[in-house]
Amino acid sequence: MAIPGPFNPSGTAMSLADAIRAQADSQAKQAAQKSGLVETTDPLQQLMKQIQSINTPATPYDVLLNQAQGTAGAQFDPLIAELQGQIKSTTNRGHNNQKQAEQMYNALAQDIASQMPEITNQMSQASKETENRYDQTQQALQGEYDKQASNQAALLQKLGIQAAAPEASQQAMDDQAYFQQQSKSDEANALALLNEMKNADVSYNRQSADNTRLAGVNTAQDIGAQLEDYLQQANSKLGGLKAGRESAIQSALAQLQQQDQARVDKQNETQYSHLMDLFNLQLKMQQMQQQQNQSLFKGTNGPSGASNYLSGIYGNQDSFSSKAIMDAINDVMADPNVIAGKYDSGNKDMYGNPVMNQVNDQYMIDLLRKRLSDEGSTLSGSQFSAGDINNAINALLAYQGKLK
Repeated sequence: MAIPGPFNPSGTAMSLADAIRAQADSQAKQAAQKSGLVETTDPLQQLMKQIQSINTPATPYDVLLNQAQGTAGAQFDPLIAELQGQIKSTTNRGHNNQKQAEQMYNALAQDIASQMPEITNQMSQASKETENRYDQTQQALQGEYDKQASNQAALLQKLGIQAAAPEASQQAMDDQAYFQQQSKSDEANALALLNEMKNADVSYNRQSADNTRLAGVNTAQDIGAQLEDYLQQANSKLGGLKAGRESAIQSALAQLQQQDQARVDKQNETQYSHLMDLFNLQLKMQQMQQQQNQSLFKGTNGPSGASNYLSGIYGNQDSFSSKAIMDAINDVMADPNVIAGKYDSGNKDMYGNPVMNQVNDQYMIDLLRKRLSDEGSTLSGSQFSAGDINNAINALLAYQGKLK
């Protein structure tokens, strides 16, 4: 925030200052000529130096910025913190769901794959049982044909036709060989079928396990895609909140700077007004001093004017009243409000500053009455009469050169 330079009064201030200075110079020269006093320092020069030194410091930028950030933070920080917490928890939950999905499907795939040894064992057992059954069939055929050949040979021998035995035996052996060969072929076909079934089951089991693992990967990817969509929306909303917070900070900062500048301007104006009041007071005091210097020669105003009037009223008969009244008049003339030429009316203006009224004769007379009342209550129980009070008022007027 820019720091204002020395206070610069309005455009008409310099012409007013020139007029005041001219008046002050004229009065000072007149007083010097009549009293023989040495000319004092130019009060206007001192006033202008003081005016130029007016520089109410502005509130530091960092202080205003902290205030603006606090105001905006109270509105936006809870929302930003809550959304950031949601983003963090949702992200963690999404990653955990991905891992759990992959682990679940991998566990299922492993369970399916673990069934392959059992399938292989079952098929091996079925093959062995098939081989055993065909071996038993071969043995049964061999025994049957051996028995049939033995019975046939015995029959031919009994019939006395042993010459036919070789042909019969050959036929039986051919039949036996045929059926045994057929049995082996059936056995081979059965074993081949069992092997195909085993291979099919193993392949299906392996494919199911692979598909299950792939399903886990796809599920994890779907969860990741959903998480990514959520994060894009949430981060967009988070960016909006942060932008709103920054905008609120800048708005609040501009308002605080404006208010602070108004405070600086007001304080500068107040200081300027006080300096002008002080300057006017100095001029008034110079005028009063000049009037007192003039009264040294005339004796009709100032302290000597009041004293001469009271001496003419009381003479040497009542020195107490004369001195007490003179003390009260001196107190009135030394009152800060009388010197300043204005007093607090008890009212306030639109800025809350007291409204000042100009000091007039009635105000000074009221002060004198109160001072005399205070004097009467503290000095040996004496009280001033109405005549004393009227004499005091006339003496006050003589002090000011207004007694006619």
